[in-house]
Amino acid sequence: MSIRIECVEFVGLRSPLEPPARFSWGTAEARNVGLVRIELDDGTEGWGETSVTFPLWSLEERAATVNQGLAMLFKGRICQSIEDVRDLVTEVDAATTRLRPLWAPVAISAGIAAIEMALLDALAVRAQVPLWQMLGGEPFDVPLYAVGFTGSPEQAAVQAQTAIQEGFSAVKVRLGFGMDADLELLTAFRKTLGSTSTILADVNMGWSVEQALEMLPLLEDFDLGWLEEPVGRMDLAGLAAIGQRTKTPLAAGENCYSLEEASVLIKARAVNVFMPDIARLGGLLNSIVAVQRAQGAGLDYSPHHYASDIGFSAMLTLCAVMGPSQPILRDITPWALRHEVLLEPVALSDGTARVSNDPGIGPRPNMATIERYRVL
Repeated sequence: MSIRIECVEFVGLRSPLEPPARFSWGTAEARNVGLVRIELDDGTEGWGETSVTFPLWSLEERAATVNQGLAMLFKGRICQSIEDVRDLVTEVDAATTRLRPLWAPVAISAGIAAIEMALLDALAVRAQVPLWQMLGGEPFDVPLYAVGFTGSPEQAAVQAQTAIQEGFSAVKVRLGFGMDADLELLTAFRKTLGSTSTILADVNMGWSVEQALEMLPLLEDFDLGWLEEPVGRMDLAGLAAIGQRTKTPLAAGENCYSLEEASVLIKARAVNVFMPDIARLGGLLNSIVAVQRAQGAGLDYSPHHYASDIGFSAMLTLCAVMGPSQPILRDITPWALRHEVLLEPVALSDGTARVSNDPGIGPRPNMATIERYRVL
């Protein structure tokens, strides 16, 4: 009996964020969760997550991309194995290549990624095994770094100190707000945390190359674990110039919107830590290939995900398949939707996380929460 894709549905959630989150590119006063629900013709459901962090209207855009564009390319297709998913995603990816210059590349890539994630989830649920097992993985305790501290520099530093005391391997600060503000924040963190705790810094592409080179000597005293996205997402020349002037490891990759872009970044060895975002890169299978290439090039990896625990579970699946990583992102901003979207919480303990043994990607979605926060 052939198993076909019966339904592809985008589900958009939104809830307020208090206090708002500040980035070098803007302030988020609410947060989105963009999900895709797949139903096979035997009734099996699968769930995946896209990337719709900012701007807020990206949720509406992604709903149109999935419901009016991508869904028709998947519905009615046979999907019975990992190979079927890989072949189907490759076909759809090729069919939409010419649209990418006309539309936001991440819209198509991240829409496909959520559908792929949901298909993989459905296949594993149907087989009653964890997805990591179907992909040949092995669970282990994945180290986490904490991000999402709020308030004044001193208040944020105290929150970071609590995270370190709870077992997190590192804490991450967001920079890109001007030299004085950035240095004030780093000074507060290093003073509060002492010399032994690992501080990571993320500029969110907020500097020009000239600004980055000006900042580098001032950052040396803080002994950063890595400097993330100091310049534009694919500015390989800029990253190379920065890398030649600092001993601090560079990290990037969350804003690679295709396997080809990831491969270019990896081949250039422009960074020390490759950070694939499963949604933006086009899916879990693309991310596996990209990490394999990064490991082959001698790079560390640290998956990226900044949304709900459905996507976080997929990120843990990637780790289980690809093996030990650098610490991975765990957002600790007070935001109930992140974890309430699941019926059972992800397994967190002493600053580490472990992939679920439940069938599929992880614990099942909480439909009451989804209906409570649903806006699309």
